Amino acid sequence: MIAGKKVRLRPVEVRDLEFCQMLYNDPRIRQMVVGWDFPVSMAAQNKWFEASAGNTTNLRLLVESDEGEAIGITGLWDIDWHNRNAMTGVKLKYGGTEGKGYGRDTIMVMNAYAFFEVGLHRLWGLIIEYNIPSLKSYIEKSGWKVEGILRHHVFRNGTFHNVYYVACLKSDFLAVPDAVDYVPREIPDGMHRCRLEVFQEE
Repeated sequence: MIAGKKVRLRPVEVRDLEFCQMLYNDPRIRQMVVGWDFPVSMAAQNKWFEASAGNTTNLRLLVESDEGEAIGITGLWDIDWHNRNAMTGVKLKYGGTEGKGYGRDTIMVMNAYAFFEVGLHRLWGLIIEYNIPSLKSYIEKSGWKVEGILRHHVFRNGTFHNVYYVACLKSDFLAVPDAVDYVPREIPDGMHRCRLEVFQEE
């Protein structure tokens, strides 16, 4: 369990697959993300879940509210262990999540987890030009930077749209005023000494 101020992140379980299918097939969400695919069946959802087991380059996490309600999905994709970077993103369901800060809290939790637990140095993502809530959450509130524009990269409703290529370094994240609230606390020196004593006794 990875806890933020408003959300908790945990691995996706079999019981979550119906929610994930709903999230991926919701036309309102599909309009706001860069990736595109045909609607997902439950059979395909099960295959997706089975294929994710033991995958060391893709991590998918369910986003829960403090009340334990499933509200979205996030994770790290295409993890490059040598260059220490990965793609990330957030999908939140419609209805009851808007304007509550869940998206921004999820972004900050993932930043901290990726930089301080996984050991990554850089995160990146793609945001379609009209997805203003995501642009504000990432760029204005969470330390991310626009590094480029992919022109006419996405086709939606008969029109091509630009996509912002965005990224965040560990130093960008730490420059955010409340980043300290998300950074894991250091292990007290006393705990190191206790562990050393255990080894000496053995």
